[in-house]
Amino acid sequence: MFSWSNKNGKKKDPELFQTVSDGLRRLYRTKLFPLEDAYRFHDFHSPALEDADFDNKPMVLLVGQYSTGKTTFIRHLMEQDFPGMRIGPEPTTDSFIAVMHGDQDGVIPGNALVVDPKKPFRKLNAFGNAFLNR
Repeated sequence: MFSWSNKNGKKKDPELFQTVSDGLRRLYRTKLFPLEDAYRFHDFHSPALEDADFDNKPMVLLVGQYSTGKTTFIRHLMEQDFPGMRIGPEPTTDSFIAVMHGDQDGVIPGNALVVDPKKPFRKLNAFGNAFLNR
């Protein structure tokens, strides 16, 4: 009948994982990815998930009109200034900034972020160099 139905009445032992991301990665690779591949989902919608998509921390996107306090909000959360930060009454931010935790302050160009397999930005490469330079 169905592959998920249990014919002999015995309960299957659950799989144990060290972390939630390990469990999600395993479920994706064994259950969802084969389905996406069979229907060529990656050819017309979005690329397959990579290990970096499971290992990295969640991200929050702030979007809004200029001078509404997005940069001030981030600065308040971090309790410090960050590289590339500019605050003023006129539109000052005309680019994308990913603020991430690290041992030292610094700026990594967008072109470098999309080739790093440990970062979840590889899929942005599809938007081209003009986007990545901003």
